[in-house]
Amino acid sequence: MFGNNWSVEQIENELALKFGMLINNDQSDQQENASSFVAPAAGRLDEVLARISDALDNQALFRSEIRSLRDEVAGLRDEYGSFEQKYGKRLKVLESGMQSLEESHGRLERLFSGKATGPGGIDFPSEKYLARPLVIRSNGEFLGVQGGGKKHFSLRDFVRLIERSASATCSVDTRWEKKSGNWVFVVKTSDPARGLRQDVVLVTRKTVTPNGNTVTEIARLNIDGNDAPDSLLLSLFRQVRTVFGG
Repeated sequence: MFGNNWSVEQIENELALKFGMLINNDQSDQQENASSFVAPAAGRLDEVLARISDALDNQALFRSEIRSLRDEVAGLRDEYGSFEQKYGKRLKVLESGMQSLEESHGRLERLFSGKATGPGGIDFPSEKYLARPLVIRSNGEFLGVQGGGKKHFSLRDFVRLIERSASATCSVDTRWEKKSGNWVFVVKTSDPARGLRQDVVLVTRKTVTPNGNTVTEIARLNIDGNDAPDSLLLSLFRQVRTVFGG
């Protein structure tokens, strides 16, 4: 334009005329492009926000389920602990009972096997001797205990009472000895939990009453080295009558 000797004003007008339309078209294109970009971007943003909201809802649900599961697990742990403690105690009771049964079984075997565990292998009293009525002599009279069905309290019944006194905490050891023709029943009890020990010696003998009845008489009862008086034997038989006679 300068080469054609155009003035500055003419050149400015010409440039404004030619490039103004180009600038306006370019601005319109940019606005259209921006509008076409904003709409999809806004849609994608809404989708992302919706997904985030769903994720947060799911996370809250998962947290609630986790809390429920934790509470359930804690309850199961408490229940298991209570169950373990309860059946642990029962198991100990069963073990103690089993031990007591084994000890009682051993004592019964010793009682009815016909052989003593002491030196010399002395025989036990015969079944006939054990089955006779057990009596005491008081003021020259023979006193015994008779139960239902005209059954007399025998030496065997006395031995069974002693054996039954054994428990999980109290052990009872028995043995028989024969001295001077008399059968001696030796009983040793031990209760470590209560710090108690007791030694009982029961001396019995075969006796025929004035009525001609053959009985087993308690000739002597010794407790911890002291002979029991007749009054104690009488009291013992009264207690036996209360239990056995009923």
